Amino acid sequence: MTSTPVDIGVLEEKSNWLLHPRFFPSKVGGKPAWLDLKNLYSPTELTCKKCNEPFVFLCQVYAPYEEKDYCFHRTVFIFVCRNGSCCRTNCADNFLVLRCQLPRENIFYSFHPYEENEQQSFSMEKWAKLCHVCGIKGPSHCSKCKMSYYCSRKHQILDWQKGHKEVCSKLQVGEKIPIPDFVVTDAGKSILFKEWELVVDTEDEEDKTVVNENEEMEKLRKMISERSAGTLSNISESEIEQYTRNMPEDKVFSKFSKRISRHPEQVLRYDRGGNPLWITENSVNNLINIPKCQYCNGERQFEFQVMPQLLNFINAGIDFNSLDWGILAIYTCKNSCNEGLAYKEEFIIKQDL
Repeated sequence: MTSTPVDIGVLEEKSNWLLHPRFFPSKVGGKPAWLDLKNLYSPTELTCKKCNEPFVFLCQVYAPYEEKDYCFHRTVFIFVCRNGSCCRTNCADNFLVLRCQLPRENIFYSFHPYEENEQQSFSMEKWAKLCHVCGIKGPSHCSKCKMSYYCSRKHQILDWQKGHKEVCSKLQVGEKIPIPDFVVTDAGKSILFKEWELVVDTEDEEDKTVVNENEEMEKLRKMISERSAGTLSNISESEIEQYTRNMPEDKVFSKFSKRISRHPEQVLRYDRGGNPLWITENSVNNLINIPKCQYCNGERQFEFQVMPQLLNFINAGIDFNSLDWGILAIYTCKNSCNEGLAYKEEFIIKQDL
């Protein structure tokens, strides 16, 4: 019996301007490319429950419901606390998932696709002001120039230290210095993940040739060990061995490693209405109690999962203090309901090895 093909996501570098909201991108890192540009979550709602620090944008997946007019444009966003001490085993409290959707005819975007023209203007003046550092809603601004907006005092101070101090006086005297909404600034580079385009394509069919599962599992074990050692620089070899020694006996992990061997670089698996590819049999039964949608009381269904390989791309050059996961499984309202807020909270399961 063969496995059902799913869509997989891989990362590619792309010019920042091509990841602007008007192109409805799927992307990782940088600032969020919001869909509804007006009715954004407030900074207090995009805050970690444990440490009260602002969430950082992790990724977004553009996934319209073609059969529903009000879901002509539809994007699912994931945010995370970058504080490693808030990351707990099999606990997703340090994550937030939001779903947003729009009909084709809306007040933000053209009815027809935009041309890929870097010089094309797209004014944000009448929509929500965004934090100059992280790209979430910025209700406060610099008291001197009144041109740069921020989600929090912490990000305002960070931006002052990372360059705004030098340009603020020029802005005060009317010098025209562009303050882009979606370009990552020097301050943003110090806290945001590296920005990538997320390219989705169909998974290859199962290779009928004989696969040495022990070799494939050893490759994945090595990847996990290297990632752990790179994220936690003081981890010992004995701790790594303890972390991975039970993997060969885990049939779920064996299935996981065999399936991803088709595309070792995949960072996302999209299978709306399907089932997650769990990474281990441990704790599976404790993780699948999916609550109903809090807006319409309808059922939720699995939509996609984020893979551990993503950590190898977003942590490059930045110490994120042991931010880690095995998989992140995202469940969304089966009807993709239109009730309630513009950005609706959805459900996430974090499974660790």
